[in-house]
Amino acid sequence: MKRWVQWSVLVVIIALGTASTAAAQARTPDTGMFAITLSGGIAFPTDDALESGLFMGVSGEGYVTPRFSIRAQFGGAWHDANTADLDVSPMHITGNAVYNWELGKFHPYASGGFGWYRFRFGEGDERPTDSAIGVNIGGGIEYFFTRRDTITGDLTIHFVSDEVASPFFVYEPRYWTLSGGYKHYF
Repeated sequence: MKRWVQWSVLVVIIALGTASTAAAQARTPDTGMFAITLSGGIAFPTDDALESGLFMGVSGEGYVTPRFSIRAQFGGAWHDANTADLDVSPMHITGNAVYNWELGKFHPYASGGFGWYRFRFGEGDERPTDSAIGVNIGGGIEYFFTRRDTITGDLTIHFVSDEVASPFFVYEPRYWTLSGGYKHYF
């Protein structure tokens, strides 16, 4: 009986040691990690004069803790006007705080931040621009298909201050983005 207890204790110790090593290797994201995301989707303007259009973005993210990160994003959208042969293209550079929850292979997250928005107008022969400061809030989910690769889904609203003006029209600059993408951790 004494021998059986010794073997049982040895098996438990080895199992616990192996489990803690495996758990330590499997943590993604973790403190000090970085990630890059490429995303694309649809942008929905809140101005009735504009149509929904294409959205594309690239993000870099640094993890302060496994649950909290800081994200920088460069993105752009392309909207056509409903009534004229015009277009509006908002581009943004934003900085966000992101909090994520770990649910196995799924990691839902919430984000919020501020940024600089530049609007380029396709009116006539020239391409005039206007700029504004804004804030954004959103959330989404990541699905880990490998330890360092995920598929993402994201919904964000961009609250841009006041109005933006081109030489011919004034636009409400707020818009939503619904996007999906690929994220790689390193």
